Amino acid sequence: MINVITPLWRAIYAQQDHLKDIVPSNVNVIWVNLEDAVCAQDLDQLFRWYNTKNNYLFIDCTKEDSTIQWIVDDISKIYKKYRIKEDHVYWVTGNPYDKNYVKHHIFWEMFLTSVKEMIPGRSEIVLSSRTLIKKFVCYNGRNRKWRRELYDRIKQRRIELSPSYSKPELLLQEFEYVFNFDGDDETKNTHFKWNVFNDISYDYEFWLVTETLFDGDSEHVFLTEKIFKPLLLKMGFVVAGRSGVLKKLRDLGFKTFSDYWDESYDNISDSNTRMDAVVDTIEYIIINDVHLPDDILEYNFHVLKEHTADQELINVMSNLKPCK
Repeated sequence: MINVITPLWRAIYAQQDHLKDIVPSNVNVIWVNLEDAVCAQDLDQLFRWYNTKNNYLFIDCTKEDSTIQWIVDDISKIYKKYRIKEDHVYWVTGNPYDKNYVKHHIFWEMFLTSVKEMIPGRSEIVLSSRTLIKKFVCYNGRNRKWRRELYDRIKQRRIELSPSYSKPELLLQEFEYVFNFDGDDETKNTHFKWNVFNDISYDYEFWLVTETLFDGDSEHVFLTEKIFKPLLLKMGFVVAGRSGVLKKLRDLGFKTFSDYWDESYDNISDSNTRMDAVVDTIEYIIINDVHLPDDILEYNFHVLKEHTADQELINVMSNLKPCK
């Protein structure tokens, strides 16, 4: 059986429901969700309270951008302290380089799987039924400083549009960007809006994806559920994130849109310059009233639907043997 625990951290996006039937019936697995920065002290507290002798431990760090290499030395001490067999511990992360630092590592694009899990419960978008009365939409749960700056640059660019392009359905004033709501904790973000927008792409043609991370450098590109939402909704998208995001999407088998607009912003390392380039791209799409053919949107949806991002994880879990 598989027990999912979050002793020190909040619940995550992917529910791992599909994994429960994969683990052999005579095998016990404890799945630990980590959301904040991986901390050796927290792991020490965790291992202190759980049976590590007769269970496999799957440490899920797929929500982490940082590598786990910085705590490897501390991890080895914890293993020794609690007599934990390294063969019983699997580290599941979104960073392929982590395999260099622990004995058992599984690379998993968890957020791709989490959006894929939504497909059976949602109505599939019928592209021929769309009305497309607005160009861009963007929803996020957290009011990050860089997102506000991006929105301000977009609003400022409106005044530069020639009157000849003053079509109400194309202007950036139709761009809808929702930050946090006022109210109690349950309404301070817009995640709930995503859950009810089954037909958002009937109104909006493109999604501006503002990824979690924008500034700084990283040895690997970290993707969240935000970038996979428009794929599920069969929408075009422009991505505001760290450089290399579009390249990683293509590496995962999806198509991007360099045949229809300039995507060179994905190659710009300086965050300030990259932000301006993203705004330039949005303006180009609006002024030129750019449209995408349905076939590329259908293609991305079906790649998402059939993707095997969790295949390595499934293979490992289905072949586990009882602990000795």
